[in-house]
Amino acid sequence: MAVDRDRRGFDYVIVGGGTAGCVLANRLSADRACRVILLESGGRDWNPLLSIPLGVGLLWSRRLYDWGYESEPQSALGGRRIEMMRGKVLGGSTAINAMSHVHGRPGDFDRWERNGCAGWSSKDVAPYIRRSERWERNDDRRGRNGPVGVTLSTSDDPLFEAWLDAARSAGYPVLEDYNLGAAEGFGRAQFTVHGGRRQSASRTYLARASARSNLDVLTGATVHRITVENGRARGVALVHQGREIDIRAERAVLLAAGAFNTPKLLMLSGIGDARILLSHGIKPLLNRREVGRNLQDHPGVVVAYRRSNPGGFSTQMRFDRLATSMLRAHLTGTGPATVLPSGLHGFAKLADSTDVPDIQFMFRGAPRDAGPWFPGVRPAYPDGYSIRPVLLHPASRGSVTLASASPDAPPRIDPNIFGDPADIARLKEGVRMARELGASKALDAFREKELTPGPEVRTAARIDAFMRRTVMTAHHPAGTCRMGGDEDAIVDPQLRVRGIDGLRIADASVMPDLVSGNINATVTMIAERCAALLQDSEIALREEAICAHS
Repeated sequence: MAVDRDRRGFDYVIVGGGTAGCVLANRLSADRACRVILLESGGRDWNPLLSIPLGVGLLWSRRLYDWGYESEPQSALGGRRIEMMRGKVLGGSTAINAMSHVHGRPGDFDRWERNGCAGWSSKDVAPYIRRSERWERNDDRRGRNGPVGVTLSTSDDPLFEAWLDAARSAGYPVLEDYNLGAAEGFGRAQFTVHGGRRQSASRTYLARASARSNLDVLTGATVHRITVENGRARGVALVHQGREIDIRAERAVLLAAGAFNTPKLLMLSGIGDARILLSHGIKPLLNRREVGRNLQDHPGVVVAYRRSNPGGFSTQMRFDRLATSMLRAHLTGTGPATVLPSGLHGFAKLADSTDVPDIQFMFRGAPRDAGPWFPGVRPAYPDGYSIRPVLLHPASRGSVTLASASPDAPPRIDPNIFGDPADIARLKEGVRMARELGASKALDAFREKELTPGPEVRTAARIDAFMRRTVMTAHHPAGTCRMGGDEDAIVDPQLRVRGIDGLRIADASVMPDLVSGNINATVTMIAERCAALLQDSEIALREEAICAHS
């Protein structure tokens, strides 16, 4: 789309075409009186790999449609940098993620409200979670008519039933649906897959609104700054196809660029810690020290096993079979390439007194280096499987800061993994629990040997060293523009940026702390709630105008 001079004025300007941006574009453009534009730095999601569930392997290995971010060297990890993948394409990270669909627990949202986020209790947010999803089962406790199709894992690998037997033997509940609020338990994974195809935000929310004449979508658009006049956000300045363009917002600028790029854009616009801004030659507009702080993520490590006999997924990875499966998935949405080799999620508490889980277990029925093979050309990989314990509520806090005043420079991302010593101790307990499950008799028929940490890694010191050497992100960054009722919070509970009128944020950056699981369903809920808040305020303004003229 080329933005003509007479189309540069919009009611709502949405920055970021990922999860939140696509939700906002859909909901706000439903009012045909509103002119809406969605701005995305990446391109369109035409590539078939973005719709085929098994395509994630190639997307990740080549870091396709990714910003290419890495962390700053991590002091607690011996200076190691961590890959920090985020989607750069229409649909954002929903176009390249693992498609796991996990609601936050009720206790997460009730904690938010207790800590100053009025109106964000579990009771308040539940309607927006239901509004977003289209659950395949007949259960009125779940959303049935939303844009995003959600299905249970259809993997027939007997390994996953053995894992459930191991969980039962260890005393964990086996859940029919872990998204109904249980604090502990194991159950079949739920994925944002429907009809054998990925349910990215662009192919669900945005696709439903694509024919609306009052919605414009501009890809390849890099926003350089928010335009602020007399204390109000009036639009954005961007570069598109080498041209500088100003887009005006009559009602609001809505930031949905994610936990890394939203604080970066605020700082480039002069909103942030004045000392840091001045060091980069940026004139401070609003001194807000907390912009970019409070970064949180879910760290995890992998407990991996060699499989005694190759599983069905390994058989399907033979090149000729894989090629046929990918073509079949693309054309019909059926076949092995529509099924991911990760069939379970598990949740566990470290103390009975807590009302939310502390550890999430992510399962994978194939080794990380699984890839195509063919007899006589490339041998089959040694088959394996793994369980990854992830720490859900780390005490460590990191930051996102500017590397320079150039909009093209990546931000400096410091997740500060294991910065708080309590985190490594708690995740170590998750590793112990994972190894205990992995050694269960229920898995004897599948387990040849433990690969990582390895049978020789038993002492506390060796386990610590293993964790520092291998810990990785679960790709759930959040919290860098914290919501709250206090003056240090970047946004108030209506998601309005404090100190700047006409500017709101509706992405993972506003989360005050992490929810107990994958965050995408929560980000979708946040954007749904933001759209509702804007619609409510618009109704109030119209009613005021009617009263003023009566």
